Amino acid sequence: MIAFSEAFGGGNGAARRLAPAVRLLCGAWVFVCCAVVPLGSPAGIALFVVAWLAWLFGCAMPPRRLTLSLGFAICLFAPLLLLAPVAHWNGSAATWTEALRAPLCVGVRGVAGVTIGVGALSLLPLTEFTDAVAALPLPRTVTSLLVQIVHQAALLTDETRRMADAMRVRGVASARLAVRVRVVTAFPASWLTRLALRAARAGDAMEVRGFDGLPPNVPPLTFSRSDWLALTVTTLLAVGALALRWRGCA
Repeated sequence: MIAFSEAFGGGNGAARRLAPAVRLLCGAWVFVCCAVVPLGSPAGIALFVVAWLAWLFGCAMPPRRLTLSLGFAICLFAPLLLLAPVAHWNGSAATWTEALRAPLCVGVRGVAGVTIGVGALSLLPLTEFTDAVAALPLPRTVTSLLVQIVHQAALLTDETRRMADAMRVRGVASARLAVRVRVVTAFPASWLTRLALRAARAGDAMEVRGFDGLPPNVPPLTFSRSDWLALTVTTLLAVGALALRWRGCA
């Protein structure tokens, strides 16, 4: 699996030409569309497929990243299919089609949500993520928290990978079973200690410099013609999904 910091950037689709904040907003609207659109009607299925595939083509993330994200999402949601035999055997679903409908809908939505999120990250290099979030009309505290979560998660995952590489170089993978067991049992303590020290140093440095995680001068959010067009299209997709959902519930 790729490192957390490597999940940012790399997309070279048409959506890459939009403003950073607009890329986030468009990804959020596409996610809402695929999350709420009813999959029990042909119109809902068509809207779901169009929104999902259009976003993936617009992001054009690297093929390896798309394959890894699809594999991860499928492995994450495939166990839901085990609920189908339970629903069929206990009588809550009369046929196998009814038993499979709910797990398949949840699984398909989950796979789409993961790939939509990964596609949105591929449009934003880590250096542009701060500007994208800071330009959104959010409270400064919320914006700073989101930015710090992402940056600290990148640091922590990179530190974890470096520790794993160090153990691999020292021959832990090919050592005797007893040695590997001792290393595995001791790893959490050393891992948490290193992460806590790194977080403390980063917090002290930010406090000394008076840095709250955001750039001091954030440019105002401005929209070009292509930004307005992309926002309008994705907003209409989300509104159409909500209308289909409301119509189905009415």
